[in-house]
Amino acid sequence: MKLNSIYKGMIQAKFNEKASNVIYGEILIIAAHMGFYYNSWYIFAGMFIGLIICMSIPVIKILMSLVFSSIWALIGATIVSTFQGIDLSNPSNFLEFFDFFSSVFTTPASQVIGGFIFFIGVSVHLDAIKWNRD
Repeated sequence: MKLNSIYKGMIQAKFNEKASNVIYGEILIIAAHMGFYYNSWYIFAGMFIGLIICMSIPVIKILMSLVFSSIWALIGATIVSTFQGIDLSNPSNFLEFFDFFSSVFTTPASQVIGGFIFFIGVSVHLDAIKWNRD
């Protein structure tokens, strides 16, 4: 085995380990948010442990990566929309969320930034999956 390929493998493993910190940080934030929203430590613990367990199921972790990346894209597009002066309503139920979603992605800038952030998020999450698999 060549020394260069060993070096590349070590660099990739370190990068994948850093990417795993991102996904576990997201799990912690989501669990904390749900625990705070429902005002329950049990919900926090259940969400945290449940999402960690879901990271060991191959199909679920890919779906989680797509959902987390979509959330990244939505946050990025929302920030761009607020800078462009788009009036964003606060969705109070599930049906109003679709109106919010369509108003966020009305401008080309928010679509482009949201798309870039989505693909960056997918890349980071897939690297975290590689680390979890290794």
